[in-house]
Amino acid sequence: MNIEKDFSSDQPKFSDEIMTLAMGEIHDILIEPMQGKLTQEQDAVLALIGLTFKIMAEKATQLEKLEQGFQGNFVNENDFNRN
Repeated sequence: MNIEKDFSSDQPKFSDEIMTLAMGEIHDILIEPMQGKLTQEQDAVLALIGLTFKIMAEKATQLEKLEQGFQGNFVNENDFNRN
């Protein structure tokens, strides 16, 4: 699935990149049209949800990179240390 307006063959590699694209679409489709129509509380809840998604995507990306390390795909393989 590709949600980019200008599709290219360069697919996002990590979860944080995919989340950034998805949140951009959510902003354009839902949040931008609702500007001025939401209460302060609703704005705060949306900000908290966005922050939560960002943290989850960053953690997923860290796990993806760690898994790549176990497959020997680190740029500096000798720098990887489990401890």
